[in-house]
Parts: sequence; C-alpha cells; structure tokens
Amino acid sequence: MSSRAIVKSKKVVKSTVKRRKVSRPSTSKSPRVAAPALPAPKPSAVHIERSTKREPLGHLLVEKLLRESGFKGVVSSAAELLEKYSTDESIFHIKPQIVLQPEDKRSVEIAVAVLGKETKRFPSLSLTPRAAGTGLGGGSLTDSIVIDIAAHLNKIIEIKEKDGFAYITCEPGTPWREAEKVLKAKGYYLPSYPASKQICTIGGAVANNAAGPDSLRYGHTADSVESLDVILQDGHTYTIKPLSFKEFKQLIKGQDALAKAADATFKLIEKNETVIKNAKPKTAKNTSGYPLWSVISTSVAEFKKGKGVFDLTRLISGSQGTIGIITSVTLRAVPIAKDTTLIAVPVFDLSSASRVVLEAIKHDPINVEVFDSLTYDSAMKNPQFFRSRLPSLDYYRVLLSMYTTFHVRWNRRLPEFVLLITLDEKAIAKKGAKIEDIVNILQVKGGRGTRVITNPYEREMFWQVRDASYLLSKLLDPKKRPAAFLEDMTVPPEHLAKFFTDIKYLLKKYNVTAAVHGHGGNAHFHFYPLLDFTSRSTPALIIKMAEEFFATAIKYHGNICGEHNDGIIRTPYLSKMYSNQVLELFRTVEHTFDPDDIFNPGKKVNPRFDILSSIRHTN
Repeated sequence: MSSRAIVKSKKVVKSTVKRRKVSRPSTSKSPRVAAPALPAPKPSAVHIERSTKREPLGHLLVEKLLRESGFKGVVSSAAELLEKYSTDESIFHIKPQIVLQPEDKRSVEIAVAVLGKETKRFPSLSLTPRAAGTGLGGGSLTDSIVIDIAAHLNKIIEIKEKDGFAYITCEPGTPWREAEKVLKAKGYYLPSYPASKQICTIGGAVANNAAGPDSLRYGHTADSVESLDVILQDGHTYTIKPLSFKEFKQLIKGQDALAKAADATFKLIEKNETVIKNAKPKTAKNTSGYPLWSVISTSVAEFKKGKGVFDLTRLISGSQGTIGIITSVTLRAVPIAKDTTLIAVPVFDLSSASRVVLEAIKHDPINVEVFDSLTYDSAMKNPQFFRSRLPSLDYYRVLLSMYTTFHVRWNRRLPEFVLLITLDEKAIAKKGAKIEDIVNILQVKGGRGTRVITNPYEREMFWQVRDASYLLSKLLDPKKRPAAFLEDMTVPPEHLAKFFTDIKYLLKKYNVTAAVHGHGGNAHFHFYPLLDFTSRSTPALIIKMAEEFFATAIKYHGNICGEHNDGIIRTPYLSKMYSNQVLELFRTVEHTFDPDDIFNPGKKVNPRFDILSSIRHTN
C-alpha cells in the first residue's frame, strides 16, 4: 500500500458557514450532520452552526500540506484503508476521508498544527486519534481524518522501581499485553486492566479511562497515571502531571496553550465548585462527561492553602482524544498480590444478591466479579469453545469441573448469578477476619453453596467462564451480533438486585437475548443484546431500548457509562445524568482546550453523528 495514495475528488463542494447571534465569540464547531433522533442537550449559546458538507477540497489540501510540512508516515485515502478504519467494536460504521499513521511524535505535532490552521478555512476538518480500535462506543470513528497512533508509536521507553511500586513509561500505541509481560517479570501489574487487555493499547486505555475487575480496589486507569505527554491545539507537546498550588501558580504565569487552559479550568472549577461537586455520579465507576470534580484533590480553598494537587491528567484520562492527543504515558504499577483466596458464591435467589455483594465488599476484596446463568449454560453447551484457550490436558480437567459443579454441587440448578470474590491474605489479616467466617456469613446472607475454591482447575473453570461471557454470547445465535450500546450501566451495590430484576423484565419485553457479566462489587453490568443488524428495524429498536434501559439505571441512582466511555452512542444521552448547567460546564472546558474543535468532535459534548444512519448493516 502506498503511503502517498490519494483519492481524487469527483466534485468540489463549496463550504458554507451559517452563523447565528451568540452571546460571546467562539470558534467552536457545532454538529455537522443531521441531529440524532435522541434526547440531546440544548445547544449552547456559544455554538456556531456550520454546513454538514464534507468539503473534499479541504481534505485533499490537507494531504498535500502534511507532506510539505514534513509529516512522516502513511497519509492515505485508499478505499480499502478507509473501509478498515470505518468500524471498531461498536455498532457503528462511519468512513473517514483520510487515514494517518505517523512514524514519530513530531509528525503528530505537524498533523495537529496543520489541522489547527486549515480547520478555520474548512470547518468540517478534524482529527480523531485511534489505537487498537477495541472501543465499544464508536469513540475512534470519524467522517474526517483518523490518526492511528498505534501503528508506530508503540514502544516501552523505561521501567523504574521506587518505594514499592514500578513506574512504566511508554508510547500510547504500546499493547497492554506487552506492558503487562515486562511488569510481571518484575512482580508488578497494572490493576485497572480491562477485559480487552490482550488486544488493547495503553494509550487507548488512558483515553477511555479503562477499568476492569481489580478496579474495585484500585480504581480506573486515571488513578494510576503519573504523567502524560499531550499535544494540545497549538501543535506543541506538554508534560502534564499533578501540581501543587505553588507549581500551579508558576505554570499559569506563562502564555502557552497549557498555561491558558489550566488557568481557565481552575477558574471554572472555583466559580462552580458546589455545582461540580454535586454533579459527581453516586457510583464508584464512571467515565461519562469530563470529571471536573477530580481535577483538584481537595477543596479550592484548601488547595490555595497549599493542600492537595491540581491534576489535569484526571481530565485528559477518559477524554477520548477530544482535548488533545497523548504521545507518552507514565503509569504506576502495583505489586502482584500473593496468597489470594477465591470464593465462589452461587446466588439462586436474586433478591439476596445485594446483601451478598455488600457483605463481600466489607472485606476489601481485590475484585468481585459476576456472570449469569445464561453464560454458564452457554459454556456447558459449547465445550469446544474452550479447546483453543486451554492446553489439552487442562481442557478436560476444566470441563470436568464445569459439569461436576452443575450436576453435583448445584444439583442441576443454575444460579441467577455466580459471584467470584478474590481476597488476599494481607487484607483479611488487616480486617481481623477468617476465611471460614466470611464464607459462613455469605451463606447466611443468601449465598447458599458458597465455597472456597482450592482446586486449580476449578478456579480456572470459573475464570474462563467469566472472561468468555461476551464471546460465548456470540454462539447463542450466529445470525445475530452482540450489540454494544447498553453494556456499561452501573448502579450503587445496594440497588443491584432491583436493577437487575428490571433489566431481566426489559429483555423479556423486547424479546432479546443477552448474557450478563460484569463487576459485581461495583454493581456494574455488561450485557450485549443479540440483534440482527441486517434488519431495517434494528436501528429504531436500539433507540427505543436505549431510552428505557438508560432510564432504569438512572432510576436506581446509577449511570449509563461505567468504564466504556461516551463515544457516539452515549454522548447524546448525558442529559439523563447531568443538568443543563453541568453539560454547559463540560462544553466550556472542551472549548477551552480545543476552541476550533480540532480533536474528535461529536464525542463527550455536542453530539453530531446521526445514530440511526450511522449504525452498521452487517453482523
């Protein structure tokens, strides 16, 4: 494939810009395609309405200007490459007009600088960063320019050990599995590892603020970020890390893009501190919106007295490349826990699920994972699925454990849920408890049949079933696709049982099948309804289901976005979680960092993709 491939435009479309009166000047872009048929926040007064035309002349010129500016790497509009970047793991299909694969960080800076200039002439131009394309919300899809940072920027730079932790610095395209491998050799790991860790990248995990099983104890990826190198809208790279008040005051004396954005963000938080604090979701896990409540670790007043830090990495982590492009990441890794104990809790009575989970989290578990009866049933009906995942002898031993558990231990009854609770000796000792006492209490709370799993093949069986829930769901109906649009809802654990009861009712109401798994300690559920994307009725069904399912999460004081981020699918629905005032704060902070809307427009704020027409038509 030629790195200079260029598609000739058949027709040059003249750009038109329509403006309406605004209360203050702005260069922020508003939606460039038809508004989604969804409940979206009312447009801000700072918005400028612009043409939805794609401006092929602008894109054609960008290809030329990038080369002339010294960009190194692929600049292509070859049809087969554009198609490759038209999908990710989401339900959408949106074709870009140019694909960039920069060979070095300087080329990323050049791309941002060129776009920053040309977007003023051609408003439809934008730059969307992409890594492995494993996102479930369509965050890496665009109808303009996609910049693949994983193609070449994928190297581990260094690992340092200090004060009981390891600090790994790497480029954003570094595969998570590679970082995990080198850290494991030293006895450490990154605790926010997502289920996609075998195929995702470090930069993608930071941009989405990924989380996983061990996030129950250690939090999201943002909680492990030490520093980030980020290219802002002026085309320059800045190292961003937590700052004391003295360091912050020194920073904002400058006149560069970071100084101005930091100063404006601080003033925004200071002015709206109470509103921002009250807007923080009640759930432990959340990646929706911009977490302004996490930027200052204390109150504004305490920060001014020298306490706490001002940390813009908290804002950039999870921003999906909407306010800058990450070119380097330093993460803090923790020691791998030793002497762990796995407790399996079959929950046959759904009404007791909340009691069991609330009891489990009292003991500071590393994780509390969950999968449902349909997942276990699918595993038993598809034993061949595990053959490629396990060595031959282990394969038979794991299957023996699977069928023995069902026929003997569960007396041929499938529980509503199975909870997998991982405890470590250090935490148990700290709490002054004993394993046998914990097991007995969990049984009393409703976990009849709770057991400590000592057989290594039985342990492997439970984790194989849990980890394979999504892939097993694909086998339930090969003519349909597991649809990622409801898969990230979470509620406070005390509402787990009632919430899931309502979810089961809604699945039955819409006559769809979905295996359920997730992070039980956070009452965070992943489920993917099996839908036929070749059917013309599917897009409308998705819209209808999203409305009702999301409303159910909100009813139980939960949220619609625990760890998979907003992307295309959830951005229009943020008004269900946040007030108009808070949504305006989100728009303001995005505009502060990206006044010309260079970076990944239509995600997090200002939804611009028509969901109905953007949904894929293949399974």
